[in-house]
Amino acid sequence: MSEAPQGAGEAARSPAGHLVPKHRMLALTDGVTAIAMTLLVLDIELPSGLRGAELDRALGEVPSQVGTFLLSALVIALFWRAHHAALESAERIDIRLFWLNITFLALVSLIPFPTSVLQNYGDRTLGPGLYGAVIGTVSLVVYAMEVHAHRLSAAPRRRPVPFPAQALVFLLSIGIAHISPLAAIYSWAAALPLSVLADKAAARRAGPGAGAPPH
Repeated sequence: MSEAPQGAGEAARSPAGHLVPKHRMLALTDGVTAIAMTLLVLDIELPSGLRGAELDRALGEVPSQVGTFLLSALVIALFWRAHHAALESAERIDIRLFWLNITFLALVSLIPFPTSVLQNYGDRTLGPGLYGAVIGTVSLVVYAMEVHAHRLSAAPRRRPVPFPAQALVFLLSIGIAHISPLAAIYSWAAALPLSVLADKAAARRAGPGAGAPPH
């Protein structure tokens, strides 16, 4: 009996419309997010050869550089976690989910740039405005991925996808930045409590016994 070509069995076991294995897409996402987080460190610098007042001034800028780094590092880490949670229920990767993931990766790769702009122009509309636009857009893409992943799942939905409150907060901060850049930055603190409220509201809509999906 002739032996079937290698990979034929895998193709037969793959669900219809499965564009790429989910574990490969998750591995790619892990790599891209790790690189994006690493690139953030490059904005923390202390020029060499400084002395006296120039050195003191440069040292005074380091805490703000570190603070901006920590902000974006946390944001990327949360996006990474949300991405894995969004794809947890997906039993296959179709063409739409594939391109949503590519969009997500492209935007995450872009985060070091608005982080640098925020660090250098945080007191102007450009800094918080650009940062809010990029982070808000990534949040919407993650939301779209989770909604579509639920549609690809054969299992009954335990609960509706929570409203993307964090996307609303960051996108609204674009307008706030035109009035007060500092107020726009402070407004981002509302993302976490509003996201918790949106999560609880989704659980209530699902009814008793429909707790949060395992992450």
